[in-house]
Amino acid sequence: MRLVLDVNVWISGLLWQGVPRQIIDLARSGAVNIITSEPILSELEEVLARTKFKSKMRSLGITSQDLIYLVRHLCEVCVPILVDVPNLRDPDDAVILRTAIAAKALLVVSGDLDLLVLEEFAGIPILTPADFLDVFCLSTSSGKEI
Repeated sequence: MRLVLDVNVWISGLLWQGVPRQIIDLARSGAVNIITSEPILSELEEVLARTKFKSKMRSLGITSQDLIYLVRHLCEVCVPILVDVPNLRDPDDAVILRTAIAAKALLVVSGDLDLLVLEEFAGIPILTPADFLDVFCLSTSSGKEI
């Protein structure tokens, strides 16, 4: 199952336990394929460099470079395509959707209300991490991939 994670899901999953971490663990086990792009990686690197995350990373004994290395290791990197993204409340979120289309992703996973209000884009559902896990568990228990 190919999916694109929004930066907020990466941050939560890399630095804390919980549902976003479970999604990253699914990628580690090979159960899902996470696709990203250089613009998403750049944003992730920028966000991880913020002061508010430094003490958390220090407590975990990791650096932002360690986390970017991990993400690059877990993901397939694609080039986002140029596509018109109308009705987007935050134009900066377009890169997530452009990456998902280029990657032929089945899902986008985000905690960003600006994306979640769309519910889907170009036939690609946009789900919260918890909703994704519900769908993933249903698909694996039924033997069908979504």
